[in-house]
Amino acid sequence: MNNYIELSKKYPIFNYNKFNISIDDNSLTISFDFDNGEYSFKPSSSWKFNNVINPRRVNMYELSSFVFNLGMIELISYWKATCSRLVNIYPAFINDFQSQWWRNLYYNGQGEFFYKNNINVNIDEFLHFKINNFDTLPKQNFRSLQERRVIVPIGGGKDSIVTLELLKKSDFEVIPLIINPNAATLRIIDIAMIPRANIIEIHREIDPTLLELNKKGFLNGHTPFSAMLAFYSMMSAYIIGAKYIALSNEFSANESTIINSNVNHQYSKTISFESDFRYYTKMFLNNNIEYFSFIRPLHELQVAKLFSHYPQYFTAFRSCNVGSKDDKWCGNCPKCLFVALMLAPYINHDELENIFGKDIFSNLELKNTLEELLGLKMTKPFECIGTVDEVRAVVNQLITDEYYSKKPMFANLTPLPAPSLKTIEESWNDIHFLPLDFEKILKKAFNYDVE
Repeated sequence: MNNYIELSKKYPIFNYNKFNISIDDNSLTISFDFDNGEYSFKPSSSWKFNNVINPRRVNMYELSSFVFNLGMIELISYWKATCSRLVNIYPAFINDFQSQWWRNLYYNGQGEFFYKNNINVNIDEFLHFKINNFDTLPKQNFRSLQERRVIVPIGGGKDSIVTLELLKKSDFEVIPLIINPNAATLRIIDIAMIPRANIIEIHREIDPTLLELNKKGFLNGHTPFSAMLAFYSMMSAYIIGAKYIALSNEFSANESTIINSNVNHQYSKTISFESDFRYYTKMFLNNNIEYFSFIRPLHELQVAKLFSHYPQYFTAFRSCNVGSKDDKWCGNCPKCLFVALMLAPYINHDELENIFGKDIFSNLELKNTLEELLGLKMTKPFECIGTVDEVRAVVNQLITDEYYSKKPMFANLTPLPAPSLKTIEESWNDIHFLPLDFEKILKKAFNYDVE
């Protein structure tokens, strides 16, 4: 049944029926009602009440716009099972600009999904929205915001740790946000010495019907999770009155996964999405909340260098998707290899092996993966990884190192065209949305001159 044309014809219509907001003693819960004519989906999410999230800050009417838009992004996970050509929108009105904005996000955010499922479709034909409600939801600009309060989403990896540590040392009040807390994210919070009652804790539930359809052979694949995180962060910022949302997406995320194409596993981490999201939210949600990526001026390699100054996190952080359920690095996937490469120039090789529980650079099963990371294939691995130039710069150095040059992974390799390690380490990308105070903090970390 894994056939795009067959499924989109059998299920031509997908319905976004309604959303709901409820409050009890412990949490704020939102839920959605979707269906494709045969199957119904009712996903939900809840914010746990604690020191920063409390019922007094929750007004259901004020939150309606945020929740409706969360439904628009949650919808992707369920729509993609059949790729219905028409989506009925019942809860609220969206104008032509919004319709096109969402079509662009669905299309570009699903680039990997289309590629892996052999779906060849252009943006003008793959999806249309039909608006069935002309009630416009309110834009919320009247709530007072804390000018020095910043939300920092924590995913368990080195990038958000760097953001967290640098902002902790500033005069900003840092509020971590975690969706579906796991062992790694909670370890990071504990190591950072932030009380768990001072975090935003969101529990997101996938409707089990979707999982059943996946087993039956319906269409499945990657969705733009970072776009979803953006909308969850925006609503959270409004609830707690936070002026800023500081993501941890680096400059490297802008590079496409498929060479000479727009297919990017990390589309919703790119500066393009960040710009689009900022414009959309200021137009339709809240004009005062500032959403940006704190490490946008930096490459992955630079973030790794900064991370090397925080050894307390070496055995705590996790970025491996394969081993995530078991809270470990699998040591045999592109993400493990990439992270090991980025850290190798900056931490002792014994510490590196201790992180992964093995010597990754002796694993010849990853030789083909290394070639993909080096840009010697048409496709980079579909992971959140850095640029080809960064990998080449690291490998060019490692193959001249007395210790690493003897590793099987680097046997018979010769230098490839790339900037030097030093050139990348000293680079600074000026295309970003950092407010001045945040830019100063990041520049100080690299001993840049601050005007």
